[in-house]
Amino acid sequence: MPTAPHFTTRRKVLGGLATLPAWRHARAADGDLELSVAGFHGPFQKAFQAIVINSFERAMPGVRVTYRPIINSAQLLAALRLEREAPQIDVAIADVSVAILAKQEGLTFILREEEIPTLRDIPDWGRFDAMNGVAFSRDNLSLIYDSRVLTRPPESWRELGRPDLTDQIAMPVEDTRGVVLLPLLTRMAGGDYRQNIEPGLTLMRQFAPYVATWNAQPDIYTLTLAQTIALGVGWNGRGQMLARDNPDTLRAVVPSEGSVAQINTLNLTAPPQRTRLAQAFIEHALSPDVQTAFANVAFYGPVNRQVVLSEETSEAIFGRPETARRELHLDWGFVSQHYNSWIRRIQREVISG
Repeated sequence: MPTAPHFTTRRKVLGGLATLPAWRHARAADGDLELSVAGFHGPFQKAFQAIVINSFERAMPGVRVTYRPIINSAQLLAALRLEREAPQIDVAIADVSVAILAKQEGLTFILREEEIPTLRDIPDWGRFDAMNGVAFSRDNLSLIYDSRVLTRPPESWRELGRPDLTDQIAMPVEDTRGVVLLPLLTRMAGGDYRQNIEPGLTLMRQFAPYVATWNAQPDIYTLTLAQTIALGVGWNGRGQMLARDNPDTLRAVVPSEGSVAQINTLNLTAPPQRTRLAQAFIEHALSPDVQTAFANVAFYGPVNRQVVLSEETSEAIFGRPETARRELHLDWGFVSQHYNSWIRRIQREVISG
């Protein structure tokens, strides 16, 4: 495990923000400065608390950050809508597709380099006009497998159609996993998802006879550890974290055709009296030290261009160099427009078909 990084100091986090009135008025009744961050539950929450929140609180004496766990981005969007008139969440962590919807509904505020200088180190794919937020991390889609059953790592997404694994395959693709897998399968079949997703649906239908479950409950990782399934579609970050803790049981691998990165975003939802504190938190979360530490611990791809990962960590996140070069970068504005219709087609033409 890499040595602990030297995290950002209070001065580096704040810059000049502490002199602004909004910062001074962000005090709770007990005199502390409070911030609410909503994000994914489970291993992501554990890593985010340890790496991002704890270091921010150490750098900012008197600040208290509360993490509000959510099941998924749809639940987060519902909470933001419910609290529109009186926001309780200051920074929202969401899938990029939901970040786009949140902007369209006026639930988030734009981030500017004048308040968050580290935005200059984020590439264009992590900042674009369709959303107000900014990318925090990338989580690649991967194959999760039971190393007790599969003695060699699966090398292709096409192995989801292995007859010898009939009723041992999980394809929970009625959510973002299906939405990002579909363009990748379409590319593998020689198509372009922006023109027609039928080639990807055709491949999914070829896998269907061997699938044991389309709705992995409680989740694919638990089912793999319990030897209920041997192979399935999951997220690489969580898979790699569990593989580290269960090295003889569960593994995650990015197949040779490459993967698709789901972008997790940070979104400013704070009311005016807490805006400066929320901006300081986002600045901290995007800093090279924090980004590096989060990648090393949680195996999510960093977004800050200044981060340089070790070869071992990079391969765990993105696959071998030749595999990483095949990563499919989605047009998320386009994908967001088709998200629901693609889910319906997967349900109707693959799962029910």
